[in-house]
Formats: sequence, C-alpha cells, structure tokens
Amino acid sequence: MNYNSLVQQVENHYKDRKPFVLFCPPESDNIQVYLQKDSTLYTTNDFSENGFVFAPFDFNGEAICMPVSKCDCSEVSFQKETIEEYTITASEDHIEKEAYLELVRAAMTEISGKKAKKIVTSRPHTLNSKPLQLSLLLKRLLQLYPGALRYIWFHPKTDLWCGATPETLLETNGISFKTMALAGTRKINEKRPPDWTHKEIDEQQLVTDAIVQSLQRVTSVVRLSKTYTQKAGSLAHLKTDITGVLKNGKTNLATIVGTLHPTPAVCGTPQKKAKSFILEREKYQREYYTGFLGPIDQLSQSGRLFVNLRCMKITDTTITIYVGGGITAASIPEDEWNETQHKLGTMMQVVQPML
Repeated sequence: MNYNSLVQQVENHYKDRKPFVLFCPPESDNIQVYLQKDSTLYTTNDFSENGFVFAPFDFNGEAICMPVSKCDCSEVSFQKETIEEYTITASEDHIEKEAYLELVRAAMTEISGKKAKKIVTSRPHTLNSKPLQLSLLLKRLLQLYPGALRYIWFHPKTDLWCGATPETLLETNGISFKTMALAGTRKINEKRPPDWTHKEIDEQQLVTDAIVQSLQRVTSVVRLSKTYTQKAGSLAHLKTDITGVLKNGKTNLATIVGTLHPTPAVCGTPQKKAKSFILEREKYQREYYTGFLGPIDQLSQSGRLFVNLRCMKITDTTITIYVGGGITAASIPEDEWNETQHKLGTMMQVVQPML
C-alpha cells in the first residue's frame, strides 16, 4: 500500500463514520493507521491492551481504546513536498479576551492566597470552516511540525480530533521510563535565542519539581537533564528530560499514567487544587484537550503516550482550537493572552486553507 491509497482508505472510512486513528511519531516519516472494523466504543481501565488510547483531561481511570485486534492496521511512509505557509494573525475577540483575562486574574488570586503555586488556564477558539479535506489536513499536519506527534483521531462518539503535540507524557518499556517537564513559551526569533524571563524559568522549575516528586513512589532511579530550549513549530519552550528506572514488580502502565496525569504543565501544582480551580472556573469542558493519547502494548507493558496539546476538534462546519498557558504569581495577564494568541496562530497555520 502506498500513501495515496492509504489516504483514500481513511477518507472512505470517515465517510462511513467508522472509527480510525492515524499518527506519525516525532521526527518520523512513517504513518501508522488503525482502521476499526466496527463502531463500538472500546475502553480500557488497566491499559492491558494492544492498541491506541485516547483519554480526556478529566481522566477517571478509563480511556477510549482502539484495540489492534479490532482494527485493520498498516504503516506507510510519506514523501515530503513543499506546502504553502501563510502569514497568520489571530484576530482578537474583545469578549473572549476579557473573559480570559478575568480567568487569569482569578487564577492569580488563588495563587496569591497560597492555594496553588501554578494553575494552567485555557480557552477554546471556534472558527467557521469549509467541509473537511482530510488529505489536505493530513499533509499540512505531517509537514509543518515534524518534531511533534502528529495525529488524526475519529470516533462517532468523540468527533474528529487532530494535533501536533510536542510533549511526551510517558515512554516506557516496562522497566525504564522517559518523560519531560515542558513549560514557558516564546515565539521563535531566528536572529537570536529566547531571552527567558524569571517567571518562565521559575514556572519550568515548578513543573520539573512536581513531576519528580510524583514519580518517587513508582521509581527506583530518576535522572534529570540540563534544562534547554526546545523548538516546536514557530514556538520555543523550556524543557528538562526526565528518565529513570521503575520499581521492580510494583509498577504497571496504568499506575505510572495515574501518577503523572494531569502533569503540572497542563494542570498546575498542587495538582488537586489546580484541577479543582480549572473544573470550577473554566467556562467550557476541555474534553480531550490536555488529555493524553498514544500506542500501548500489553505484552511488554510498554507505551508511548503524549499530552494532547496543540490540538483541535473538527465538525462538519467548525474547527475549535484549544490554547492555554501556565499562570504563576509573576504572570502578567496581557502577556498570558498574547501567549495563547501565538499558540492559536500555530494551529491556524494547519487549517488556514479550510477556513
């Protein structure tokens, strides 16, 4: 099977409203595709499956799963080609902006009252769109952001989601593991490296410390890299790689996922306080934004799971892009709004021909 025939198969599957997922790992040209043979909504609690999982932000231990045993699976490579890039300026909606600034200020009040150290606020931005061109969407996703996990997921119970996420939640072979602390956002300036502020450096350290602390009960060894700048499309982030060894016989995939999710990078810290604020004060449901997704293997208890960032939900007539940012005591509300505008532009670049 070649790339074009695979895309045709996926388009036919979508027209029939049958579930599918296609995904391409970071820095890879190989697309993996699962075409589910029926429309059942399969789930997993213990991650003892061989398949692809898709979980919401408000994860209660149960994730949607596309089992390999229920799918036709294939893998093809794609040829890189030149695609058009657009000058994107995300428009400012006054009502949307004021609502977000109010949310940021409320988070800062929570933090100043010592109820939390960091809270991740977010917002949806919905655009009217032309009918979905699946082949065009896939082409632009694959080629604009090669350093990210690029995916398109569809199930009739969830609608279509797609994204290009730069953040690993967990990579494990059942013995060792890898994760990351990712925080801080700057628009890339090709002429000079980012000049990270104290707020961004402190925020990234908060994320790192919280992840390491949460891992203590399931790991025997934890190692940290030096913090460095990671490019993700037109944006840059501060990143620390976290690796180590899992406690022998006491840790399975479900346990580690439950320990890590939601990370301080998408929720805040302390986790319980930050999540409570998000669920009470954000005036929309995140659904699968800031959830997690990726392939798992029951035999080896291995998995490669990613945080569902830089993502959008697509219906027949609309595209909803989700953006957010980490709020700390040092946040400036206007700057936080601008950060979400930059992130919005990153994903609008993918779908601009469809607007």
